[in-house]
Amino acid sequence: MSTTSVPFQSAIRPDLSIPRRTHSTPPMEADDLVPRERRIAGPYGQASLHEAWDKLYRARALLEAEQSHLRDDRIAFQGELEALGQREQALSRREFKIQQLENLAALEREEAAMEKESGSAIVRFTRAPFDMARSVFGQKK
Repeated sequence: MSTTSVPFQSAIRPDLSIPRRTHSTPPMEADDLVPRERRIAGPYGQASLHEAWDKLYRARALLEAEQSHLRDDRIAFQGELEALGQREQALSRREFKIQQLENLAALEREEAAMEKESGSAIVRFTRAPFDMARSVFGQKK
């Protein structure tokens, strides 16, 4: 890269002339990964600064994408938990109803047994043929 001096010369410090670049592009070597401008400017040059900002923007975009995916997953997980809670409540209600029906059936059986035992001999004697027929043919509901 060739440089030319600007005709302006400082009267106080003549070594402060402004170098100007020509518009020719420097040749790049095949194994050279760092551009020549960055090698000349070092890690604190303008090209390094732009590259660092680009990396920051890319990292921020990736972070925002991950955050949105995480938020979506969290919302879906909360929906699944709510659905699971509703299913659990419905199941407990059904179990409670079944338990009540079983208790009612057991109570009715106990009452029928007590009624059978408490009847007089005449009542038991007259009901015996009907009870026998019910046990043979079964009850129709």
